[in-house]
Amino acid sequence: MGEQGFRVQPEALRSYGRLIQAQSEQIAQIRSSLASVSLASDDFGKLPNAQNLFQAYEEHAQAEQQNFADLIEILGDTAQGLDYSASNYESQDSAVEAVYGGDR
Repeated sequence: MGEQGFRVQPEALRSYGRLIQAQSEQIAQIRSSLASVSLASDDFGKLPNAQNLFQAYEEHAQAEQQNFADLIEILGDTAQGLDYSASNYESQDSAVEAVYGGDR
């Protein structure tokens, strides 16, 4: 009948975790670059609605920074979780091998 279930390659989990961590670091750089862009209310002109546009821009910029922070945290947690999962699979494989011998 063959082997049932699935096989996990812990190094594949770790490799993907490293990729996610690298992407998180790139996003952090983008976040920092965008945070350094500052506009004044005068940059939106002198029209009557310019102040409303500036306020909307400020709200959007703040929300964007929070979204980036949330994304960076989620990606970091995901990368850490993949590494943790890989370690658990390796530990389980070692425990099974110790009890039953051979490669599982």
